[in-house]
Amino acid sequence: MASNSLRQVPVLTLLLVAGLVAFSYVPERVWSDINLKPVRLFSSIQEDTKPSPPLSLAKKTPSAKTAPKAEEPVAVQKHQLPCPAGITCIEDYDSTGQGLKQIMKALSEEAQTRPVRIAFFGDSFIEGDMLCGDFRDTLQALFGGRGVGYVPLTSPVANFRATIRHQFRNFKTYSVLQKQQGSPALGVAGYSFIPEGNNVVNYSTGRPFGASHFDRVRVFYQADRSSALRYTFGSQPEQADTLTAHSRLTEHDVAAAGSQVRFSFGSGLTLYGLSFESDHGVYVDNFSIRGNSGWGLLGVSESMYQQFNSLQHYKLVILQYGLNVIQPNTTQLGWYVPKMMAAIERIKKGFPEASILIIGVSDRSMRQADSYVSFPSIPYLIEAQRGMSRKTGVTFWNLWEAMGGEGSMVKYVNAGLANKDYTHLKYAGGRKIARLLAKALLFEKKKYDQNLTTEPAAMRTAAQRSGSDSSRQRIVSQHRDLRNQRDPAGRKPESVF
Repeated sequence: MASNSLRQVPVLTLLLVAGLVAFSYVPERVWSDINLKPVRLFSSIQEDTKPSPPLSLAKKTPSAKTAPKAEEPVAVQKHQLPCPAGITCIEDYDSTGQGLKQIMKALSEEAQTRPVRIAFFGDSFIEGDMLCGDFRDTLQALFGGRGVGYVPLTSPVANFRATIRHQFRNFKTYSVLQKQQGSPALGVAGYSFIPEGNNVVNYSTGRPFGASHFDRVRVFYQADRSSALRYTFGSQPEQADTLTAHSRLTEHDVAAAGSQVRFSFGSGLTLYGLSFESDHGVYVDNFSIRGNSGWGLLGVSESMYQQFNSLQHYKLVILQYGLNVIQPNTTQLGWYVPKMMAAIERIKKGFPEASILIIGVSDRSMRQADSYVSFPSIPYLIEAQRGMSRKTGVTFWNLWEAMGGEGSMVKYVNAGLANKDYTHLKYAGGRKIARLLAKALLFEKKKYDQNLTTEPAAMRTAAQRSGSDSSRQRIVSQHRDLRNQRDPAGRKPESVF
């Protein structure tokens, strides 16, 4: 005869409640490390313990134009333009005050004749080419370029990335977030791919983005032995090629214009991605990994960064992280900062030719009573990110302030610019932030161009001896024409002015 278990219900209920109460006392950083939200059983009846923001953020997060003098760079260039209204300016913590010199010099002197590359590392905030797509499109409209740059062999966001579509089968994928014993060395994007039998990957570029065509494709790989490569552009006949053996990272260039290509690979290869591009202009490579706090940058060796940079020669590296770090009451970040600073230093060593830009965390909201409010801990993380920028001597852009500060994510959601998780953008929101970032970068370009015309006479004489003075004057006059300039694809960058 079955026994009656009713009397066991109160005991089980008490055990469940006791377990939830115990979980409530688990430190927030533990939940952050495993990408789970903290358990707060009595959050609805507890007294509001909203932390007071750091003193420097009590009234307003300092921007480049309002930051206290103690935070200004040691050496400031003369003839600097003041930060105009409507722009959240980039803060430069380089000891010389020229933290963006490499990218500005490249945009001025190289973009018309060779590729100028930007590496954009981030988390789910930029996946699917969210934000990066419009940022790339704006810069290509101004400085030239056709193609989306780097694309992986497989991707969890292939179904909704708008700038390039791709389907794939039979590739083994390794990443910094899924470490496996005996896995191959991870590439610059934090991934590596092993082709299996009967593999295929198909790419097709998409509109309305300007990168609707490309002029060549570069394949990044390592190979123990020579391996077969087959590819088809559009409706053309299939072609065969060979990827020669290389023990270090190398590239294979396939020169053919189009908007669609299909690849299949032989065995004995470790693949790291492909790049869709032309022979000049600006390329923004999207290196996003969902769930990455920024520590994932340490999962790629310094040697691999250097090998990839020897092929790409990046002039700007952007680091966008923070959403996987912040929780509503995260005010102590001593567990996070040292490791993230180590990641920044690894990036600096891996990309010595590049300017480095850290983007502060975006706004993120939580439900409180019958409304949504910004995480009260956001100013703490922003101050930590600014402090890391200062200590490592790189540049910083306060995205939270650019969005509108406290409560801005709620406004984005209400305007249809962000999703109702009050964390991630929609494409329209990505477009808006891309324009804010482009405005900040182009204002720095304007300052750089102005300084070219105010150099000491001795420097101008040296420039004339090197034959570059006429080039400098062309660059300065070019900026005046940007408002009405259109590229060959018909793109006009009026949205950033």
